[in-house]
Amino acid sequence: MISAAPIPILIIAGLAAAAVLWRVVPGALSRPGDFPSAPWGWPDAIFSAGLAAFFLSMAAASFGRPEGRVNLNAVVASLVLYAAIVILVIGFLVFRGINPVEAFGLRWPGWVRGMFVIVPCAMLLTLPFVFLAQVLGYLISGPDSAPQAIVTFLLESRGWKERTAVAAVAVLAAPVTEELVFRGCIYGVVRKYGGRMAAVIGTSVLFALIHGHVPSLPGLFLLAVGLALVYERTGSLWAPVGFHAAFNAITIVAAVFFPDLAK
Repeated sequence: MISAAPIPILIIAGLAAAAVLWRVVPGALSRPGDFPSAPWGWPDAIFSAGLAAFFLSMAAASFGRPEGRVNLNAVVASLVLYAAIVILVIGFLVFRGINPVEAFGLRWPGWVRGMFVIVPCAMLLTLPFVFLAQVLGYLISGPDSAPQAIVTFLLESRGWKERTAVAAVAVLAAPVTEELVFRGCIYGVVRKYGGRMAAVIGTSVLFALIHGHVPSLPGLFLLAVGLALVYERTGSLWAPVGFHAAFNAITIVAAVFFPDLAK
């Protein structure tokens, strides 16, 4: 179980981050001209709802139940599944006549400043809240709370094949696929028909739920809010992909070198 020891440090870091966010978030949400536009219509809304239902149905089987075991074959299957989802989404958009490069701001002139200044700053401002929520989530869930199954698999694995497979899923496949689905398609559709705030909150709730891990719900929700805000600030899906990949990489490094923090 996660120790309560880091809570005071996280609270102090969170208060400092909150003071900065109070000033910068309104600016991030006042740049409508920088956000990519796409001709989202009712077919895209139905398709996005289907994607959300698919992810939720996979998570529903494990919600509130003890974490199942993960093996190397399951991790490889996840890689294949993520690749299939990316191909499906891109194929659907092309079929609909929607250019993914334009729809998601993938032609990003400011990528150097975005990736090396905006994304790291966004992470510094977001992660204290995420980690504090994560610690509190485990404390509230009780001493029998286990980490996510893939984290347990990583902690128990010693071979390079297993760790490489987990890294490929966590740092490459999951960020690309989940950002394409949640901050890309679903966010874009909800933003058009429900507004920016509904898109931020709605996709963040979905993102937390699809992981099917109760103790992590608050932390994942706050992480998703940060991902949405950095997307709004930069106008490019590459920014939340980079943020997501870096967050997962930090989690893997912590699990490998500081395993007690992940238990």
